Amino acid sequence: MFEVKTKIRSIYSTSQLTVSKASLSWLLYHIYTLYLFTASDFITVLWPQTFFAISVALNPSLNGGTQSDLSNILPRVPSATLWIWLQLLVLDVSNQRRADSVAEDALNKPWRPLPSGRLERRHAKQLLLCCIPISYALSQHLLGGGPETVALFVLNWIYNDLGAAENWILRNVLNALGITSIGAGATAVVAGGSSPSASSANGQWLLICAGILLTTIQAQDLYDQEGDGKRGRRTMPLVLGDGVTRWLTAGPVVAWSFLVPGYWRVECLAGWLAAVLPGFVVAVRLLRCRDVVADRRTFKIWAVWMVGLYAMPAIKASWG
Repeated sequence: MFEVKTKIRSIYSTSQLTVSKASLSWLLYHIYTLYLFTASDFITVLWPQTFFAISVALNPSLNGGTQSDLSNILPRVPSATLWIWLQLLVLDVSNQRRADSVAEDALNKPWRPLPSGRLERRHAKQLLLCCIPISYALSQHLLGGGPETVALFVLNWIYNDLGAAENWILRNVLNALGITSIGAGATAVVAGGSSPSASSANGQWLLICAGILLTTIQAQDLYDQEGDGKRGRRTMPLVLGDGVTRWLTAGPVVAWSFLVPGYWRVECLAGWLAAVLPGFVVAVRLLRCRDVVADRRTFKIWAVWMVGLYAMPAIKASWG
């Protein structure tokens, strides 16, 4: 009798362990799927905009005259990063669920959830319908950045559902407004839920950042020309030509590399080098390195350059 009970307990424990492993495997599978939706935006949006929020919070002229230090800011950085990721998840699922996007990603990014077969389009739609209220509720009632979340929903609707992304000018404008809104929302989260964007100095800085993005964000379209062409999307390099786009991107990159530290009246050499060195690397690579692999790398260096520009408020506050 004792042996029978022992065997039953052993079978029960084994079955429980099997169920637990299966549940964990199911959970990890879907967490990785969510990551894949946003993976390409980590280097170019999530980390730079997190840094943008930290830099703004460290500058008293941008946060209502409040002097903050890293010990006050760092505890809220994970919340800001989570907020940015939630916005990216909504934006990316909305964009990637479209049939033409799946066809494009099959060429440019076949590892994404839909072209790789991890999800079907109907499941992506269901996921989007869940992500939108979750993102809004967390932003409005827990993290902060509620107004910026609503603004991103509207921009997302215009970009994807109204087809504004098919026009390269509107595409650049909406990308500039969207990424700048993400930075403003992350700043609100780092500031404890209240956005300092009403100040004139912060408003000017946001406009400058939007201008930088507006005139240089087309660097991301250089390596996606094959997929964009198949989709029929009229991006800047496909409309104006590859060579023209490279010159029209390299020029603003060099100009902003000097204009931004000049705007902040940065006096230390390290501050200027943080903007000028990566800027020149991006400009030179745009004009000399013209294959898909090189363009992908150039865009990653572009993200580093953006971080250097975003650092100017913190550099000014720390070193003058």
